Amino acid sequence: MPKILSQTPAWLSRPSPGFNLFSSAAPTPSSTPAVKLEHPPSSTKSPRDNVTVSKGPCRILARRGTEIFVVVDNQIRWADLTTVKRDWEETERHKRFRSHSRQQSARSGTEEPSDELDRYVYRTLKVPVHQPIQQLILSPNEAFLAIVTSHTVHIAVLPNPAHFDRPDNGPIRLKTYTLGPTTHVLSQSPVRSALWHPLGVSGNTLVTVTAEAVVRVWELTIGSTWSFDRPTLAIDLKKLIKSASLQDDIAPTGLGMNRGFSADLYQLEVAAASFGGSSARNENGWAPMTLWIVTRLGDVYALCPLLPARWQPSESLIPSLSVSIVSRFASMQDTSDVSDDERRACEQQYKWISELDTQEPSYLPGASEFHPTVEIYQRPDVPGPIPILQGPFDLDPPPDEGIEEILYTDIHVVGASMDREELNLEEDDEDEAPEGEHLSATVICIVGSNGRVHVCLDLDGVRGRWLPKKKTLSPPLSNDDLPSLVTFESIDTVRPSELGALEKAWPTFSTDPFSTYSLFVTLPTGVTYLSFASWVERLEGEFRTPHNNGRDVRLAALIRGTGTFRERIFTTGGGRDGESPSELTACVAFRDSDLGYFLLTLGSSQPFAASLDIPRSDGLPSDSDPTNADHHVHTGEVQVPQPRPIYQPPSILWSQSPLPSFLSTHAHHRHRRSNTEEIKLSQATLGLMTEAHQLLSDWTHQLGGAAAELFRRCERLQSELREQIGRVREVATKVDDLVGARDDDETGPRGGEEGIQSRLRVATERQEALHDRFDRLRKRTASLGGRQLSDKERKWSGEVERLESALFSPETSEEETESENGEVKALPWHRYQELKTLSTQFLSQAHDILSSLPDSESDTNPNKENERPGSSASSKSMSVTKRMKVPSEIRRTKVEQAMKLLARESALVDAAKSRLERLSLGS
Repeated sequence: MPKILSQTPAWLSRPSPGFNLFSSAAPTPSSTPAVKLEHPPSSTKSPRDNVTVSKGPCRILARRGTEIFVVVDNQIRWADLTTVKRDWEETERHKRFRSHSRQQSARSGTEEPSDELDRYVYRTLKVPVHQPIQQLILSPNEAFLAIVTSHTVHIAVLPNPAHFDRPDNGPIRLKTYTLGPTTHVLSQSPVRSALWHPLGVSGNTLVTVTAEAVVRVWELTIGSTWSFDRPTLAIDLKKLIKSASLQDDIAPTGLGMNRGFSADLYQLEVAAASFGGSSARNENGWAPMTLWIVTRLGDVYALCPLLPARWQPSESLIPSLSVSIVSRFASMQDTSDVSDDERRACEQQYKWISELDTQEPSYLPGASEFHPTVEIYQRPDVPGPIPILQGPFDLDPPPDEGIEEILYTDIHVVGASMDREELNLEEDDEDEAPEGEHLSATVICIVGSNGRVHVCLDLDGVRGRWLPKKKTLSPPLSNDDLPSLVTFESIDTVRPSELGALEKAWPTFSTDPFSTYSLFVTLPTGVTYLSFASWVERLEGEFRTPHNNGRDVRLAALIRGTGTFRERIFTTGGGRDGESPSELTACVAFRDSDLGYFLLTLGSSQPFAASLDIPRSDGLPSDSDPTNADHHVHTGEVQVPQPRPIYQPPSILWSQSPLPSFLSTHAHHRHRRSNTEEIKLSQATLGLMTEAHQLLSDWTHQLGGAAAELFRRCERLQSELREQIGRVREVATKVDDLVGARDDDETGPRGGEEGIQSRLRVATERQEALHDRFDRLRKRTASLGGRQLSDKERKWSGEVERLESALFSPETSEEETESENGEVKALPWHRYQELKTLSTQFLSQAHDILSSLPDSESDTNPNKENERPGSSASSKSMSVTKRMKVPSEIRRTKVEQAMKLLARESALVDAAKSRLERLSLGS
């Protein structure tokens, strides 16, 4: 997150030449630099005072690289900030050199050198615009400048930057075209937004949106006057929202025609408009051709696709749209539970993309030899050029604005990212993707006149929809069928004490050059920075997770978490005593190697600027985040104070008295001669003195307020100096402790080299004591456990453990000795189990054979009576063996072999058991 390094720099503060760039009291560039002209009186009225200006956004500051275009006294001034800064630094060096030379000249008695380096750092651009300028909009190719007043629009061709370095400081007359001489006029609706279409050919397509919800697309061609007279596409949204087919009239009402009354005129009063993307490589295909509109009452509408007749897509736009539309069309053919409206829209999209795929584009050469050739496509004729107005979007949950009616002023849209997995792009393309996480949902921000910003998410996405050629009998959409936006967060950018300064305010958004998910909000009280990076990455992770278990809990925790990072960059205070609250123009942010991360805005004919640190890319809140709960936790680190803005005295302190100009301009021509003569008591003299008294009382009141403000600043400066002196004393005490500059009678630990050596000696002794204690503990542990085992003994211990597990843990060893092919190795316990099984089987077979013998054989035995009861089985087995005619020697040999094998197995088991007992006792 950006950290404020410094406020308005010295090279933009009075009396530097950079301050004159923004001040209406600056000398005219046509005067000679060596001649000091008097400042014009502050009572001189500008064209803004003579014309009733329709309230709207104030964007009178535009930039081209490090060049800026600013409107002062309804004149466009052009300057390069790097040149302004470099010239100021050079002037300061020459001033120090002249001061040193003056001292040397005073000592030697010679004449001091004279070197005048003052120069005018700006050029005036003259344009035939007589209405107060409200907006300056620079084209994407930086070759044209749209100059927007309350009702008119002018297109100026910007000069080459090489003109700025010419020695001539006179004004430059620009070639200017009037856009819509019979369309954008004073008798028509005010212009609220002028946007350069991101898909326009070479950036020459302008889209204008009026307060009466009329959208016009202008495809401009330099040298062709007719392209500035009539738009190629004009849509009246009030008619479009009621239209059912292309047969209905959706053209705006012409000049001089009776408009009649419509309730939609109040409901559809447009506040601002914005495109959903900038035609970037990683954006969703529908985003750059979607026009988002917010009304004064807070209703959000979308117009997609809004395309000129000839348009220039990015490399990935048509492939991404083709894949998504075709796959959606194929999936919709297999399902039946789809509404007729959705099926019709999908068929329209399929026909639209099919015509694009079969179209042969035309080619234009790149801007230079290093730029590739540009492909130009024609707008498809099917389904038609007129899209459906989608909306109003239902905000869920609706923002809580209380009982007060809030009027909305601006909208900012961040397009959804492209589904790269759906496109199956190659690895090389993935490597070229920009760093950082991109959300697969559209982020929509709207701001109201109370300074509250609502952050909404479009999870479903806006796709192209067109009016059908013929009327259909489809029922109207109910409230449940309306598209919806999820209200993710509502952010207050002003304090409760500042709400009084927001009366009739028009807050505006400005983009950040470092991140698409951060922006600046400009209000009369100051500029606030907002960043969504803290939750965008986590939310995208939830979207990409295939598991839905616990997702609601995680999303609820995410919403209740840190949220959007908010920081006030600077505060203007809403005006000084004796002055009306300053209306700040929409700020602009620079990203340059010379200027750094620089923020600039204009208010009350003076600049407000701030130098910011490069924001962190990890998305973590900084220590200055007011939403951080641990912000006030004191740590051992040095607390760096926030930089304060340089005091800018009110313009009333250096402006001339308005009385001389009042006598020459307001006095009646019949009484001007009497003003130079002796004062005579008359009605005309009394009226003149009354008006002069009113003027002087107002002027002296402003002087008194400015003097009081200066007195309070001086008192605060004294208190701040005392605080700084106290801090310097604390730092000096710490430094003295380090370098050993303390007196001998001072208490406390000694510093300097002696203190450092003492601390080092104590640390070394403590380390040695810890090392000795560790050695003693290690030796004691080794003596209790015997000597350490060698490698061979460790191997033998492992074999014994495996043997023990094989003999006494059959369950564990079965799992461990299972081979890859699923077979089990023949271990001792396994052989023992087989022997027991075989023995059981043999005994059962023997019992079966004995039971089948005849009783006569048992009766012929003469010793039957003398036999014991348990010897019947053995006798039967003897008889069986005799009948089988097995020799006695063989039987004896086999029995001896079996007894030896049993004795051997028993010996092995006994030896293993005794070895295990010894090892267990030894360990």
